[in-house]
Parts: sequence; structure tokens; C-alpha cells
Amino acid sequence: MKLFRVCALALAIVILLVSFPRASAAPPRHEIADLDAFIAKAMKEYQVPGAAIAVVEDGKVVLAKGYGVRDITKPDKVDENTIFQLASVTKSLTGVAAATVVDSGKLDWDTPVFNYLPEFVGYDPYMTRWLTERDLLAMRTGWSAFQGDSLDSFGYDRAEIVRRLRFFQPRYSLRDVAQYSNMGLFLGGEVPARAAGKSWNDLVKDNVFVPLAMTRSGTVVKGLQDANLSANHALIDGKMQVVAPSILDTTGAASSGTSTASDMAKFMLMLLDKGKPILKPETVAEVFKRSMVSEVGFAELPPISETTGFYYGLGVDSYDYAGHQIIEKAGALAGVRTIFTLIPEKNAGIVILANLNLTTFPEAVRAFYINQVVGIEPTTDQEKILTANAEIQKLLAPPSRPTNPPKFVGTLESFVGVYENDYYGRCAIELKGQDLQLVCGPAKYTAAISHWSGGEFVALFPGATQAATPMTFTIGADGTADSFTHEEFGLFTRVKEKE
Repeated sequence: MKLFRVCALALAIVILLVSFPRASAAPPRHEIADLDAFIAKAMKEYQVPGAAIAVVEDGKVVLAKGYGVRDITKPDKVDENTIFQLASVTKSLTGVAAATVVDSGKLDWDTPVFNYLPEFVGYDPYMTRWLTERDLLAMRTGWSAFQGDSLDSFGYDRAEIVRRLRFFQPRYSLRDVAQYSNMGLFLGGEVPARAAGKSWNDLVKDNVFVPLAMTRSGTVVKGLQDANLSANHALIDGKMQVVAPSILDTTGAASSGTSTASDMAKFMLMLLDKGKPILKPETVAEVFKRSMVSEVGFAELPPISETTGFYYGLGVDSYDYAGHQIIEKAGALAGVRTIFTLIPEKNAGIVILANLNLTTFPEAVRAFYINQVVGIEPTTDQEKILTANAEIQKLLAPPSRPTNPPKFVGTLESFVGVYENDYYGRCAIELKGQDLQLVCGPAKYTAAISHWSGGEFVALFPGATQAATPMTFTIGADGTADSFTHEEFGLFTRVKEKE
């Protein structure tokens, strides 16, 4: 009887162990080989000349590899140490650099910025008094999306750009509606730099690059030379071409960073390790925290959707997918696309650097990887992302000129002169042979002006990502133009007679 009871108890335990849910061993990691194969396939599908990709998981780099070529005119291959422009991924460097100054006790996220940058004056007293570093990094200034981006190309220095922000009229009230502002991030770099007593460039170098041993990363594009540097590319009239890089070093906190897949892996490992060795865990949590909600726009591709939400942290974005908070930042400049994505709960992340203009290739790889990690069919949404890529290419196509447009009845000479806008400063309309050109700022940033239809003209600045922008003129009683309105820059008023 005793033996029977012992056997019965043993059998009951076995049944209990079999039938009761048990904590399983950690599931095996997904196959990196599958991701590698997908990347190679997507490179061809999206016609990307070259890319560098790194994956980090559980505190280790599990993939760091280059694909394709650095320059379509040369045979040199991309590898994990090839330098790419980071574009707006730079904003994450700025956010982390600012966080190091917060940890030093020299900066507070929610103290008005005039305490650190006393020369800052906003458009109105309320903005001047209450604008904070959090507002700048979380895209909640109310300044219009992308407004002011050309100030760097106009040739103003950082101090002058800060001064001109007093003329920058907000579109919305402070903290009311999210607006993607590169000028906000520029100022968001100036504030911690001043608090730390150094330039933004040195702040990022000393507080981020050096302690993380990101030895092949930088903050300046102009004059950058390296034996392993990627060129930038764009499809122009159906032909792949090397294009000049965007040089926006003055407002560099928004977009002038450069790095490699290997170096960005170190950056991701730091963030996933709760900031070690440069930040406190609670500061990383503050960077990731949702400081502003945003609408899901056309630039947000799957897995981002209306159901995931979209939020701004401090130099990073976030959304919810498959029960996980996703942290990321993407970027785009002439001839380059970038993105890095973290899944903190899975201790995993990926960075994709591609040398092609406005391609959704990074989002395709990002989506495949996220789905792998969270246990969803990896190819989910790939057709949507490829379709979005085709739609973007259509948007890049120049508009068709009207058939038999009405002629301009005035004279081009009536436009020639110098005009001024409070925020952008002075631009001149000049005649060059039989053509007009718009010449702006100390750098003499020049656009070709051509007739479009009737009294409408268009201005086209150089660069692979530039589009022709409409211009109209107001003619005064003396037959010369009193002013012109540029669709992006606004109203310019004549300040003196032509020279």
C-alpha cells in the first residue's frame, strides 16, 4: 500500500508537470542568415548601390556587414567600417549628448533655454520665457515643419541663426501640435553645448564618440575624406548617378553626423544597456519617454500605422508594435537613407545605412528584422513598403509644365534688385545672360529662376533632393517689382534699386 501511494504520488507529479503551463527555456534567436539573405535580395529589388548594416542582441554584435559598393563608378565594396552620412539619425546623437550634460547637473530638460542661452529670443514673450530643451528635442516648439532648413545653405553662422529665430513665427502654440523642426534640433544642440562650455561638435565628440570608442564617427561633412567613405547616389531620369552630399554643418545638430555600422552598433549597445558607460539608467528612460504625440504621416511606414501610434522622445521616436515599445530614428539627405531601431524588451537593435536617395530600403529591412524578433512572419508588410517606394519616386518627379502656358507680359529686368525677409535676410534677383537667378545670403546660395506660366516663376536650387519652388512677383506703379513671394521662404520686399 505504501509503495502504491508513492507511485501514485509520482504519477500525479508527472501529470501535473506535463499538463500545467511551465516557464519554457529562452526561445532560440531567429536566424541571422535569413535576415542576411533578405538584405541581399532587397538590395537588388530597391536598386541600392551600397549599404552597411549592424545587428546587436543580448549585449553582442551578431551582424556587422557591408553590401554592394561605395560608389557605382568604382569597384570598392562597402564594409562595416564604411563611413556614411547619418542624416537625421544625428538627432539621436544630439539627444544623448544633451543627456550627458543633464547627468552632469549642468542642464535640466524643463528649465527655459534662456537660462543657458540668454541671447535667445522667441517670436513672442511666451516662447522666450517658456521654451525648454525638452520642447526642442521632442518637436513641440510649434515652429512649422521643416521651415528654415535653408538658413544653413545661406551661409549664416550659428550665432546669427540663433538671432534670426526671433523672426520665426510659430504655426502652432508651444506644445500644441508636433512639427518636425530641424531648426528646433539645431537650437537643441546649442543649448547643452553652451551649458557644457563647448561647441556642439566637441560635446558629441567628447561625451559620446570618445567614451564609446566610436573612432570612425564625426560631426562635419564638408571636406570629409577617408579611404573608406561612401558616395551618395540618386536615380535621375531613370539613371543611377553619384550626387553631391548635403552639407549642413552649421545646423549640424540636426543632420551632419557621420558614422559606420560598427560604430553605430556601439551606440545601440549603450542605449540597450541602460546608458552604460555614459548615462544613468533613468536618463535613458527620459530620452525614450514619450514627450509629444504626433500624427502618423506618409513618411511613417509599416510596421508603423494608426494602431501603433507615433511619438517623439528626446532625439528619438517611438511606437508600439506586437506588445513592444519600439525606439528608433530615421534620416534622409541627398543620396543617403538611414535608420536605427531598438526593441529594448528584447535587448535587440538594428542600424541600416544606405547610399541611395529617398529609398524605403531601410524600412524594408527594419520591418523584416522587427517581425523576426517579435515572432511575426518576417515578410509581413513588405509589399506595402515596396509600393510606398514606388509612390515616393513618383513624388520626386518634377511637375509637368502647363500646356501652352500664358506668356509673361512684363520684362525680366523689372525683377532685378535686392529683397529682404526678416528671417531669411537678403536675396538678390539677378540677370545672368538671358536668365534670372536668385542669390541668397552671405554664401550667395543660388537658384535658377525660370518662367512657369503667366506671372508665375519657379526657383530651383542645386541638389538631388531639391524641387522647383513657385515664385510670384508684385509689380509697383513704376513698373518694377516691389516684392516677391517664394512658396517656401515667404515674402521678400525690395530694399534698394538694382545695382
